[in-house]
Amino acid sequence: MWSRRGNRASARSVSRRVSRRAFLAYGVVPVGVLGLLAACAPSPPTTPATSAPAPAATSAPPAAKPTQAALNVPQSITTPAPATAAAQPAPTAAPAAATGTQPKGKLTYVWHTTISPAWFDPQENPPQITPYNFSYALHDALVKHLPGKTFAPSLAESYEIAQDNKSATFKLRQGIKFHDGTPITPDDVKFTYEKYRGANAGILHDKLQEIQTPDNRTIKFIFKEPFLDFLTIYGSPSSGAGWIVPKAYYEKVGKDGFKTAPIGAGPYKFVKQQAGAEVEFEAFPDYWRKVPSVKTILMRGVPEGSTRVAMLQTGESDISNLIPGELLDTIRNDPKLRLAAVQAGPAWLEPMDFDTPDSPLKDIRVRQAVSLALDRQAMSDAEMGGLAKLEGNWIPSDWPGAIERPTPEMNIDKAKQLLAEAGVPNGFDVSQITPLGGYTSWAERLASQLRTIGVKTQVNVLERGAFYEALAPGPNRVKGFVMQLSGSPGDAAARVRENALCKGTFSSICMPEIEEPMKKYDSSTDPAERKKLLDQVQNFILDQYLVIPILRQALPHGIGPRVANDIKDIEGAIPQYVYTGPYEDLQIKE
Repeated sequence: MWSRRGNRASARSVSRRVSRRAFLAYGVVPVGVLGLLAACAPSPPTTPATSAPAPAATSAPPAAKPTQAALNVPQSITTPAPATAAAQPAPTAAPAAATGTQPKGKLTYVWHTTISPAWFDPQENPPQITPYNFSYALHDALVKHLPGKTFAPSLAESYEIAQDNKSATFKLRQGIKFHDGTPITPDDVKFTYEKYRGANAGILHDKLQEIQTPDNRTIKFIFKEPFLDFLTIYGSPSSGAGWIVPKAYYEKVGKDGFKTAPIGAGPYKFVKQQAGAEVEFEAFPDYWRKVPSVKTILMRGVPEGSTRVAMLQTGESDISNLIPGELLDTIRNDPKLRLAAVQAGPAWLEPMDFDTPDSPLKDIRVRQAVSLALDRQAMSDAEMGGLAKLEGNWIPSDWPGAIERPTPEMNIDKAKQLLAEAGVPNGFDVSQITPLGGYTSWAERLASQLRTIGVKTQVNVLERGAFYEALAPGPNRVKGFVMQLSGSPGDAAARVRENALCKGTFSSICMPEIEEPMKKYDSSTDPAERKKLLDQVQNFILDQYLVIPILRQALPHGIGPRVANDIKDIEGAIPQYVYTGPYEDLQIKE
């Protein structure tokens, strides 16, 4: 049951959306016909609070970009939290006993990279969207994005964010349990938060004063100061802290043992894995939301694009991620297959991992020249059939708090002039360019474009898990260029914290011009001041070419004939999530 209780800041919020998705679906239609669908995540239904009427709320027009006030939207998403459990809405019972539904069949989902066991542990989530593919199957969160809803109650049947933003109270659903049959308790929630060590862990721990568990269904987070960003971080995949792990089991097996044999509370339970190659899940009939239709989901890691397409054509795969640009027509021309391109995260180039203390890249003119050498449209045409969106920020334009900037220009002559002015007219060598695993061809294309201005480099291929490890700040961080691509959701501030602050999980940047405004941002409760500070930080990063935007990916998925769902219901259906899901909604033809 939802209601709104807002303070002055939330009353000024005209947008209830944390993000919007653009979804392109190619159905079984004549070749060359493109069906374009656009949808926004609608607001949850509102209900008057039990104690007093809630203030009126207005929604922005569907095509509108979220306003800066949308950064504070989570504080106005509230649910009644009466003092006694008896006053709660009727608990949601597990569905299996009531429906008698039996999951059937097997679906094979082919991934575009090897599968790291680290992704099965939400306690270590990096600031990347990748692990949430597995979390949406294996785990569950107190609050998460669901089709048509942001910050929807999940393991929690209700929650309330205090009007002063200094506390948040959640009420667990009745009868929910982990896959081993043990009940999910407030102690599990408390343990998960306190031991969390992944993306955005710093601000979550710094702001926390204590966690209270007054009864067997209630959890109350109390903060040292107003924490306006709490729900944005806790309730979206900008952190894994809200995805609950079983305390007793986790302590028993340890973090390494948990990755080997994880236990979650999601719609599918872990069966077995072949590390790096595949993982098998089986339907969990007692999942609170619904009984999954498909009994077995096999996820396989297949880095070769041509192999992923061939597996679709032969029926060995039912869904394949990341269809390469040169093979898109193969899917389009096959009447048995469908193609879906979901607007995903931006790709960007990081030039700040200097090979030497006197690297030419320390000069802003050199970094600008690197940007001017990039042919972004050619990248989109070659890698995604021209479906990518060219944006001027490394933070998606529809994320709360993101500034919009024009697409950076390509100008080889100007790039060469800048290099000459910087004292390197013939270019220079960079040890390597290291791309996110699965995007080697992108890095090769970037290296080729940089050679046109005399900047020579070679591609350093790392598996995705190793890539994440290589980005950890410190003396062992990978040197040279880094090509990142991330759809990790949340808002603009979340991306800055993890990729541009001294203590950021993946940051190569540590500058007072960013640190100081972000400290003020995180302690401020004034929406106007927060907007000014966050705009200032983003403009500084982009104006100094500390991060060089490339494009915003349109992630193309191939869908086989056995998948019975409408594409729009399983691809891009969940706000700020770019993979297939929800898994419990998947249906296959016999």
